[in-house]
Amino acid sequence: MLGRRTILALLICLGGGCAAGRAAAPGSLWELLEFESIPRVKDWRTYQASGYDRGGGFYDSGNFPRVEPGRRYVLMESDGPGCIDRMWFTYKRPLGQEPYDLLVYIDGGDEPAIRMDLDAFFSGQRAPFVAPLAGTCAAAATPGRYSYVPIAFAKSCKVVLVPTAAPEAYLYRTNSLGETIPHVYYQITYRRFRPGTKVQPFQWDMTASEQEALAKAQSLWSDGGRSPWGPSTPLLRRHGSLVVRARDTGTLLDMQGGGTLCELRLFAENPAGLRLLMTWDGAAAAQVSAPLGPFFGCSDAGRPATDVKGLWTGFADGWFYCYLPMPFHTSAKIEIANDTGAQVAVTAQAGWIARPPDDDAAYFHARRYDHALVEPGRDYEVLDATGRGHFVGIVMDRPGHMEGDDSFFVDGAREPVIRGTGTEDFFNFAWGLSHTGDYALHGITIQGGPVCYRMHIPATVPFARSLKITWEHGHDVQAGPNTHQGRYSGVVFYYVLGE
Repeated sequence: MLGRRTILALLICLGGGCAAGRAAAPGSLWELLEFESIPRVKDWRTYQASGYDRGGGFYDSGNFPRVEPGRRYVLMESDGPGCIDRMWFTYKRPLGQEPYDLLVYIDGGDEPAIRMDLDAFFSGQRAPFVAPLAGTCAAAATPGRYSYVPIAFAKSCKVVLVPTAAPEAYLYRTNSLGETIPHVYYQITYRRFRPGTKVQPFQWDMTASEQEALAKAQSLWSDGGRSPWGPSTPLLRRHGSLVVRARDTGTLLDMQGGGTLCELRLFAENPAGLRLLMTWDGAAAAQVSAPLGPFFGCSDAGRPATDVKGLWTGFADGWFYCYLPMPFHTSAKIEIANDTGAQVAVTAQAGWIARPPDDDAAYFHARRYDHALVEPGRDYEVLDATGRGHFVGIVMDRPGHMEGDDSFFVDGAREPVIRGTGTEDFFNFAWGLSHTGDYALHGITIQGGPVCYRMHIPATVPFARSLKITWEHGHDVQAGPNTHQGRYSGVVFYYVLGE
């Protein structure tokens, strides 16, 4: 007799989320398409290697863990099994003027499994590193370079950057430790799986199944706004509408029984001043409480002038949408709070899987943070969550200063597992917040001011007891870090098991 987890895996496969009747292997291309697993608690750990300033300042370029003879800059090393899920690079000179080779050694091999010119690697033209899973954004001459193509390893991984021109061809800077280093910014986000996890190490020659997964991911990521839950996913649907009186709260949808909400689309002629409240299983307080616009990757000022087409949240064809899976065991209530002085009409379309979620499916949360005037000299707090769960994404509708480094502290650790190099870097852009573009997992749009979004899927950041996320608010060469003041606000998306 099939168990519930086995049945669930088969249903995922029928929906295109894995190959040959198996759940997606960790670190595989099929994992990019395994959506029902997003709420489940994770047994991996997520880390990031980056060029953050080891001296606590704003010299976030270079700063390599070590340098090997022959100008070989080691960027990241990890024991396996694991997977690189994201890489991001930028430097100041235009494309092609500072050539580097990117080398990725897997499982202790003497020769790199990947050796490519850095700009060619992010060109989006060599499979599996194809657009839009890999590419560039921001200024055309000095872009941010990103890749979300998984690079799995069974025993170990080492990433090295090697200049391929004479030393005088490159820009250098002196960091806070007095070292002369290349002016290269980088971030490598990766996971370490539990010992014994079966992983298929990266190889250039893809199987037919891997080619199928890559083609499906390309199609999906190229069509933002379209639901990733394909026609073979058995969704029940419900519509609701109401007029919310001034400074009142109304129930838009109230669903009974167990299931997983997978599609939520809302229409409001004027969303400014509206808050979205979502309560799972009759909890005393709503697990989702956020301004309507920012929850969907938009500003809180009103309807966006243009579409924002992320894979998981956005605004398209006049409707806000969210396709993140949201499990519930007994009930799901969706409410709209109207903080304005006029009544507002809202319409909703919902689609959900009508079967009880697994016991290890965590509740979806969305929390608003809003610092009207940040405290000088200290990072501001984005999230302080307790319990067991995982972080999946963030929207910053007021990102403030571009020179804000992010820090993720897991389970009370003093050192962060993720330390960033700047706000625009976190969102895969480069050299400021004025560049725009909306992509599957990240973007910056201008809606009065910059609005940024990024989803950490599949490389969610798990925690067993707690997760604290903090952000710097700018740097000044004379005054030091965290000196920029102003309003910083956004919405954080995460899952927590139980209540």
